[in-house]
Amino acid sequence: MADILKELEKNLGPKIQANVLLSKYTNFKIGGPAKYMLVADTSAEIVRAGQVAHELNLPLIVLGGGANVLVSDRGYDGLVVIAKNQQLEVKENKIFAGAGVRLGFLVTQAVEAGLTGIEPLVAVPGTVGGAIYGNAGLPQEPKGCIGEWIYSVDALANDKIVKYTKKQCQFSYRNSRFKKTKELILSAVLQLDTGDKVTSQQLIKKYVGARKGQPYNMPSSGCIFTNVEIKSDAQVKEAQEKLKGREKLDQFLECKQLPSSWLIDQAGLKGKKMGKAQVSTDHANYIVNLGGAKADDVVMLMSFIKQQVRDKFGIELHEEVQYIGF
Repeated sequence: MADILKELEKNLGPKIQANVLLSKYTNFKIGGPAKYMLVADTSAEIVRAGQVAHELNLPLIVLGGGANVLVSDRGYDGLVVIAKNQQLEVKENKIFAGAGVRLGFLVTQAVEAGLTGIEPLVAVPGTVGGAIYGNAGLPQEPKGCIGEWIYSVDALANDKIVKYTKKQCQFSYRNSRFKKTKELILSAVLQLDTGDKVTSQQLIKKYVGARKGQPYNMPSSGCIFTNVEIKSDAQVKEAQEKLKGREKLDQFLECKQLPSSWLIDQAGLKGKKMGKAQVSTDHANYIVNLGGAKADDVVMLMSFIKQQVRDKFGIELHEEVQYIGF
């Protein structure tokens, strides 16, 4: 470890830290130590960290706001880069944003510049980089996810900076090329519509208000599971048979998604606890840390939820949360 640390300090400077608890850097407030950590204030620092980690054959991950991740109690046996590259510039109808820019700030700057389209992202926790990675947003809204507005993304791929077009990013529901390739997202350009500030501010109030039922006052990763997509007539028929008579079923089928929160609630799991982890009593697709929860508590609770929903409704839930260090 001493030799690796010296090499990291030599190549990345004195900002390198060792054995830093990741629970301080995640919304869940859960996770053991990162073997090494770098807080990167620029895209260039992220690039250099990626190149050095590759040279040293050292595992590397980049964290933004710490949402949608669950870090192992054992921590991460590699280099964790905290993306704080928060440079942002508006040119006509385009916004140039570093991966570390907070989504709420991105939205307010867009509105201030008279641009519209990304208001649904205002209350989504996290950063531009993390949002692109998981195509964050409100899929029930027309063009409600960040991928709809991406013009291009700069990423580190095979030690080189590559510019990807929107199409090349392969956005889909809670997905992008970056989930498969693990390329490091550095920055992005968003192309927005010209809008009216008053209208945009009203939309912001609407989206912030819609999220008041979510347990933001307690540590959590955000939504634990993705919604269940209903893409075919056969899937509609199957859902109608399995969930016959359930309130709001027709409404959800019309939207072509069964909310995981609804399925978990229908399974009677609100308030279910394992250790210090609990299914939120406000929003069933949130697991909250009651104080001192371990990653293993969350994993066991997630496994139990999946088993219960599968046994009761024959439906398989899939994790939205990303595992780190497992």
